[in-house]
Amino acid sequence: MTPGLTTQRRLAAAAVGIALNVAGCGADAPAGPSSLSPTTTLGADAEPQVSAGSGAPADTAAPPDVTGNVTGVAVSETTDVATGLAAPWDAVFAADGSILVTERDAGRIVRVVDGEATPLGGPGARALASAVDATGEAGLLGIALHPDDPSLLYVYLTRGDGNAVVSMGLDGDSLTEPVDVIAGIPKARNHDGGRIAFGPDGFLYVATGDAAQPQLAQDRDSLAGKILRVVADGGSADGDAAPDNPFGTRVWSWGHRNVQGLAWLPDGTMVASEFGQSDADELNVIVPGANYGWPTVEGLIGAPDGTALGETVDGLTYPVAEWRPTSAASPSGIAATEAGVFVAALRGEALFWVPMDAGEAGEPVVILDDIGRVRAAVTDSEGTLYALTNNTDGRGSPDAGDDRLVRIDLDVQR
Repeated sequence: MTPGLTTQRRLAAAAVGIALNVAGCGADAPAGPSSLSPTTTLGADAEPQVSAGSGAPADTAAPPDVTGNVTGVAVSETTDVATGLAAPWDAVFAADGSILVTERDAGRIVRVVDGEATPLGGPGARALASAVDATGEAGLLGIALHPDDPSLLYVYLTRGDGNAVVSMGLDGDSLTEPVDVIAGIPKARNHDGGRIAFGPDGFLYVATGDAAQPQLAQDRDSLAGKILRVVADGGSADGDAAPDNPFGTRVWSWGHRNVQGLAWLPDGTMVASEFGQSDADELNVIVPGANYGWPTVEGLIGAPDGTALGETVDGLTYPVAEWRPTSAASPSGIAATEAGVFVAALRGEALFWVPMDAGEAGEPVVILDDIGRVRAAVTDSEGTLYALTNNTDGRGSPDAGDDRLVRIDLDVQR
C-alpha cells in the first residue's frame, strides 16, 4: 500500500460512511422521467430529475478494506419496543438505556422507557415545536447524543430560514434553548438530508440533500448535497470545519442527491445511503474528498462502459451497491455491525442486509418485509438491531400500533 493510500484510509477510518442515495421522489413520491443533465435547474419545490452516483477527488482516493466472514443473516424474532409513535424519523440510545426518538411533523422528541413514550419538555422542546417547518419531507429529522457527554444533544431540523443543526442541553426530560451549530443549509419540500451521527473520531457528520437544486451538489461552496464533518463538543467552535477535512471547509464528501443514512463498520469504514431519482438507489463507501457524481450519474447509470460497482472513474466514485428501480428500496437510515450493513427501505417496505467482505458489498438481501415502510435502522450499545417504521406520515398504510420501534433479533451464520 502506498503512503498516499495509507493516509486516505486513516482519514476514512476517522469518519467513513456508506451513502445510500435515496431519491425524494423514489422514496415518497411517484417516480418521474430521468434526465442526466448536470446543469438542470429547478425551483425550490420541484423534484430534480436525476440521482446521485459517487465520486472521488483523485485516483489516489480509495475506500478502506473491510473483511467479514458472515455467510448469512436471518431474523429470528421481532419485538415491539414502542408503539403509537407519530411519524418518527430517528432514534438514539441514551447511556441509561432509554431511547430518544424524533417525531418529524410534531417537531417533538420523546423518551421511550419500558415501552412508554414521554415527550421531552423545557424551553428547548417548545422552541423546536414552534420553529419546525414540516412541509413535505422536512421537519424534525436526525438526532445524536455526544458520545462523551450524555447531557449534550444535537438535532437536525427544517425551519423557516433553512435546514439547521442545533445543540441543546439535556437534563432529565428537559431541554435547554437551542444553539445553532450549522444554519442556512438549503431546504425544500424534498431532499433535505437530515441524518447526523458522531463518527469514531468524535466529530459530527451531517448528511444534507440537494434541496431540489441538483447543481448545488457539485458546488463545493454550497452546504447542499454534501456530507459535512464538523466540531461538536458544546464549545464555541461547534460547527467549525473539523481538522484534516479535505478542502479545509466543512465538506467531507460531495456530489450527493439526498443522503439519509450514515454509519461506520467496526473497522472504521464509513457508509451512507442515498435516494436515487427514479432509476437507482445507492449504498456508498464514503472517502474524504470524494465526488459521488450527482447529478451527472445515478448508480451506475451514466457511467463509462465497463465501470464496476465501487470504482472511481474520471473523478467520480460509484456505489458499492444499488437498487433498481427506486421503488425496490428508497433507502433511508442505516446501521452497520460486524455482520454488515442494514438498510431501512421506505417504498420497498423492507429491511435489507448488505454483506461486506474484503472491501466489497454483496447483493442486498431482504431480511424483514412485514412492518411496512422503514425509516431508520439503529443499534444499541450492545449492537442489537432496531427498526423504526414510517407508516403514519400520510404515505404509508398504518396498522394498529403504528408507528413503532421494533427490536430485531438476528441469527448470524458464519
